[in-house]
Amino acid sequence: MQCTFRRTLSFQGADWAKPLEQCLKELPAVADVLLVLAPEFYQLVQVDKPQVPEAELKAALRWQLKELVSLELDDMQFDYLDLPSSHQQQMPRLQLVVSSQDQLRELVRCVHQAKLPITTILPEEWLLKDLIPAQPQPTLVLSHRSGQDISMMIVRGAQVCFSRRIRGLQQLEQLSLDALQQGYLDTLGLEVQRSVDYFEGQMKQAPVKHMFLALDTELQENIAGFFRELGFAKVELMDFSQWFPDLPLVQQAQFAVPLAAALGSQVLAVQEIKLENAR
Repeated sequence: MQCTFRRTLSFQGADWAKPLEQCLKELPAVADVLLVLAPEFYQLVQVDKPQVPEAELKAALRWQLKELVSLELDDMQFDYLDLPSSHQQQMPRLQLVVSSQDQLRELVRCVHQAKLPITTILPEEWLLKDLIPAQPQPTLVLSHRSGQDISMMIVRGAQVCFSRRIRGLQQLEQLSLDALQQGYLDTLGLEVQRSVDYFEGQMKQAPVKHMFLALDTELQENIAGFFRELGFAKVELMDFSQWFPDLPLVQQAQFAVPLAAALGSQVLAVQEIKLENAR
């Protein structure tokens, strides 16, 4: 029988080092560590793929990023994945995840100081794709955790096709139904529709008709109804009852990211981001 020790712990703000060090002390020496970066630790950017030899690609991307992210050039640590393209699309595009090299070094230092191996480092953004059934057609995943911006991702099969953060729509869990209906849903729907139009129109991809929601609010079903009226043929709430049998569906979304991280051996069956460990 194989026993796996899993623990998830979330840190927000600048004072994460001491809680992380304390958490690592509680892990057994044989534990592997999967570092999941919270949104404040990275930035996501989409760019046209530079037409240069593969060996020169990262250097070309670094100079492109200089104008697109808030990090200094010598503090950037990044990796990328190819976005799906079609024969109608003029230029292939990349999705980049960019983080501070200094922050990554400190994270890695904490783990190595505890004499624990790091299996991988990846952004929170794309974990949820592995908790939904693989879909042959583009599928939209809308997620939210308390205090964070809403995350939007379009996936097809095991591939991330598009992702972004919808800024300015935090504290969703605190809103009443009246507050939702007084402009919030309209704003959210407009942002989602703009992204879908870009995906279908500019990226020349198949229509997005299916949506999964993992929103930290008791009004998920009301939001699902809104998107059905907006034209999505199928809108489902992500259901984690097999892992949380005693937890009501409306409370499960807040545990979606920790669950995905805890299921690391399954979640990482297809790795799409390979952030280099900063030494």
